[in-house]
Amino acid sequence: MNTIIFEEKGRLFNVKNIKILFIFILVIFVQNAKGQIAINEDDSNGDASSELDVKSTTKGIVFPVMTFAERDAIPSPAEGLLIFNRSNGHHNYFDGSNWRQLDRILVTVASNPFAGTGTDVGVGVGVTDPDNSAMLHINSTTKGFLLPRITGSSPSSPATGLIYYNTVSDRILYYDGTDWQITSSTTIGPGAGGTGTSAGLLIGTGTIAASAKMEVRTISAKGMLIPRMTDAQRDAIDSPIEGLTVYNTNNNEIQYYMSGSWFKWSNSTTDYGQVIGNPGLSCKDIYDINPATQGVDGNYFIDPDGGGVNTPYECYCDMTTEGGGWTLVENTGPKGTNNRVTGASGSTPILPTDLTFGKLSDSDINLIRGTYSTSILRVQKIKACNSNTIYFKQNRALNSNSANNTQSIRTYYTSYADAISSTGMQTGTSNYGSAFDTWTGGLAGYQIIFSYGGEGFIYSGCNSIHADCTANNRSVCNVLVWVKQP
Repeated sequence: MNTIIFEEKGRLFNVKNIKILFIFILVIFVQNAKGQIAINEDDSNGDASSELDVKSTTKGIVFPVMTFAERDAIPSPAEGLLIFNRSNGHHNYFDGSNWRQLDRILVTVASNPFAGTGTDVGVGVGVTDPDNSAMLHINSTTKGFLLPRITGSSPSSPATGLIYYNTVSDRILYYDGTDWQITSSTTIGPGAGGTGTSAGLLIGTGTIAASAKMEVRTISAKGMLIPRMTDAQRDAIDSPIEGLTVYNTNNNEIQYYMSGSWFKWSNSTTDYGQVIGNPGLSCKDIYDINPATQGVDGNYFIDPDGGGVNTPYECYCDMTTEGGGWTLVENTGPKGTNNRVTGASGSTPILPTDLTFGKLSDSDINLIRGTYSTSILRVQKIKACNSNTIYFKQNRALNSNSANNTQSIRTYYTSYADAISSTGMQTGTSNYGSAFDTWTGGLAGYQIIFSYGGEGFIYSGCNSIHADCTANNRSVCNVLVWVKQP
């Protein structure tokens, strides 16, 4: 069993004080059971969007400081592990395959006093005497700090300065009060192998990652907050330690101290989704991250597997209808054309004005849908339909026992309000009926089943889920299929 001790500085621990310390530890773990920890001097509660809220206007936070060699010796670093590299003055994090260096920009030459008058208040993890400039000081040369990790959409109603690691895009994001900013980084090399020993402070449940001295684990899509302060308050910090990090509320950016200057984390939000070198995960992801795209329909660049084996490609996004953020995944082509063909790779953009069939690959469609816990399907009628109503006669999700996926299919009828009404999940391993189309590739054994009967996409006489339909089983209506995450 690992013993974790928080020490309040400037205090001689007699029996009475040891009891006080023990009570403090109990309070921390009771709060931890509720999923939120607050570290401050004013007894305020942490923000609801954070698992850890470190609050101060006079002190910052210090993440584990180490050299290149010490970082590279960490065995099997966890994805999202963060350290401060004293060898070159950059924060580094591990993306699951490689160490990345967070890009930095010089903010100003420091004018902080070095009078040695900083207050003796702070919390130390791995250090009995935390630095006077830090409200939270995490110390280790063998382990890092594991950020809150989220797969999918950013936390709702975030506090300004909220930080988290996105496991799909492999990026660290922070909220600047208006938009989510994506940090820019440079890949610098792989991590070491081997096995470490779990020993450290876990905020959350379970066992701490072996490569972490402190881990903030979230199960409800929450981030963490570091001390927030103005330029003047930052410049008043006495004798800042190398790597001291704060959130600057004047400029709404993350800044840190190094070698007599203050630097800021660079971000790549400006052209997010607009160039192939900086793709989004989906149109909704681009809409949420890059405000310049909101209300601007057109071609954008996405990489649904977030830096995996697939390459980014161009797609068409509807950034205006029903709040924007719709990814065009299929154009059935004109009435009477056969759309029972192998899914396209996505390298050629599918356009709403195309007169031929086009469709993203099954795996990419599932990645776009599977990035988030739910998704909305929008069916847009173009022309040549037999009636004025477009609908899915049946809409079910088939979830095999081997798949760990709790998505719900959402249907689109005549309005957006109807679209957000969830249908029931179906479980099992057998397929449904005839005349259905299959999207596969999201997870092993997982299929999304759409059954188009009567006035649907495919005439109901086609019984094959893979082979091309015959001439009398072709599209009875020209429609566009869009996907969006709520």
